[in-house]
Parts: sequence; structure tokens; C-alpha cells
Amino acid sequence: MTATASLHPSPETQGRSRLWNVFWLQGVIPSNILWAVALWALANQRTTLVLATFAVLLLYTGWIIPAVWRAAPTARTPNLGVAARGLTVAWGLNTVLVIFFLTLQLVAQ
Repeated sequence: MTATASLHPSPETQGRSRLWNVFWLQGVIPSNILWAVALWALANQRTTLVLATFAVLLLYTGWIIPAVWRAAPTARTPNLGVAARGLTVAWGLNTVLVIFFLTLQLVAQ
């Protein structure tokens, strides 16, 4: 890929967000912030805030997985797109499972 080619998106990626932006700025950073809020609320026994954050995390997870999937073809290396898809799906599954088990723990108290 030449320097000029990287400045002009190909027809199949035209109109899509760049993978690094979607993965890091819209995916990793906000997700970690949401988890930090959830864990803080859990540690301080703010049950309503915990459950609200869990709801936001589930909605957010349902949004970020397809967003990364659509942005994956914009990666400079195809393997990075595959890795981003795999990591995002794994993170999403982990989010759903952790929320499920933490909610069970909250209900049992």
C-alpha cells in the first residue's frame, strides 16, 4: 500500500469508520470506563447504579460488536481486522457472562 492509497479509501471501505477509531476510541476506552463505574458501584453497594450500568453495558456491547465487524475491512492488515473481530466478540461474551453472574450474586444477597 502506498502513502496515497492509504489516504483514499477503497470503494469497499468508503464511508466506514477506521478500525483503530472504532476499536480503541469507541470500543476499548468507553467499555473500560463503564466497567470501572460498575465495579465502583458494586464495591460501594450502589445496587441501582450497578444495575443501570449493567443495562448500559449490555446495550453498548450489542452496538460495539457490529460496529467493529463493519470497520474490520478498513484495517491496514487483514489479520488486524480478524483479530479485532475476535477480541471484540470475546470481550462481548465475557461482558454478558460477568454481568449474568454478578447479577445472580446481587439477587442472592
